[in-house]
Amino acid sequence: MQLPIELKQAIDNNAFCALATKVNEKEIQNHLMWVDYKEDKILINTEQGRKKTKNIRQEPNISVVIFHPTDMYTCWEIRGVVETIVQDPTANEHIDYLSNRYMGKPYGRTEEVTWDEAGFTYREIWEIKVNKVISMVSRAQEKSDSE
Repeated sequence: MQLPIELKQAIDNNAFCALATKVNEKEIQNHLMWVDYKEDKILINTEQGRKKTKNIRQEPNISVVIFHPTDMYTCWEIRGVVETIVQDPTANEHIDYLSNRYMGKPYGRTEEVTWDEAGFTYREIWEIKVNKVISMVSRAQEKSDSE
């Protein structure tokens, strides 16, 4: 499924997303995350060994709501499935890319400090195949006249 150009533009301009994973039959877990895309897949970068990484391995179906960076009432719900999990050095490079985009600096350290020197846990990238996009666009509401 093709991602709308407006969604890609919002992501390029540092949109945040709320990511929902299924913990068990009775619980859903949500996280506020940085988000990226590659072609028509949504990318999520997370630390290996977190609860959400365990959740996604048990149930790869996922829901992500991406909020427009300057109009939070404009958003897109993405329903899809984590199709690929990348666990190699590109995941660490990707979080540095995202950190530079969102924060203007490498992830949690200066450029001279390596991942190993910083003692960081390694990262993974989830490549989400999009099955459905639901666009929600804000509409200005007129104020009612007082009576």
